[in-house]
Amino acid sequence: MTQDFETAAHRLADVLQQENDALTRVDYASAVALLPAKEAALLDLARQQPKAADARAAVKGRLVELQHRLAGLAGENKVLLQRAITVQTRILRIVASAAAPPAERVEYSARGTRAAPRRVGAVALSTSA
Repeated sequence: MTQDFETAAHRLADVLQQENDALTRVDYASAVALLPAKEAALLDLARQQPKAADARAAVKGRLVELQHRLAGLAGENKVLLQRAITVQTRILRIVASAAAPPAERVEYSARGTRAAPRRVGAVALSTSA
């Protein structure tokens, strides 16, 4: 029974390691592609958790080591995901500011007051011989 729990925990650790590696490389597409595998591994681990409660003492030592590994990977994952969100937010702000219409140009008169906006009307040119 605890073998299933250990297998599920190792599977989650492997997926977290892959995601952390992708986030470290700033390969967000690969990290996002791992989401279904990560969710499935978490669900499997949650299903197996009650079985680990009655593990023998010898097995519990391995489970504690595994717990520490998972905690370390999860902590690293949290930091890397926060960094990725910060980077993506900056990129979105850059794109949004580039797409924004330019600010209205303000012109001033010789007296230092705000000049009336110039409107260019239609111009007709006529020549006669």
